[in-house]
Amino acid sequence: METVNRREGTLTIVKDMAIKNGSEVVIFHTQTIQAKIYWKDHPAIANVTSGTISEYAKNIEKEPARFFENILISDSSSAKDIVERVSLYFTGTDIPLIKRTSPGDPTSEILKQAELDSDIDVIIINTHGMSVTRRFLLGSITNKIVHHSKVPILVMR
Repeated sequence: METVNRREGTLTIVKDMAIKNGSEVVIFHTQTIQAKIYWKDHPAIANVTSGTISEYAKNIEKEPARFFENILISDSSSAKDIVERVSLYFTGTDIPLIKRTSPGDPTSEILKQAELDSDIDVIIINTHGMSVTRRFLLGSITNKIVHHSKVPILVMR
């Protein structure tokens, strides 16, 4: 519940800023695509193969690009779903929305998008509420972006 309230608070600020400044909003979601092991009946690969595990392995060997393409499509569709859900918050406004997703390291992808799109004036990002110790040991996406972005950052807690 706290995460939802925090997200809604951030979206309210984004919406207010966009309306007051006549800005467009870029909704960007990125996620790390990690190596996964799928069961043969997983929806990401259901149309790639059927049959025994040995047949499954042979199909992967014959068409690895198709196998991995289906996994990426499955993962990116969840990213697109997230962007679509966020965009619903702007329904009924005249705010122009740009919807983007990208697989990869979130820090690198966010910084790359900000650098490539010269129209981005500010990056608004939520923290995930890590403790100081965890943030120190693991680092955080927000922390890395704050330290490396050439674009101003508004960090929401």
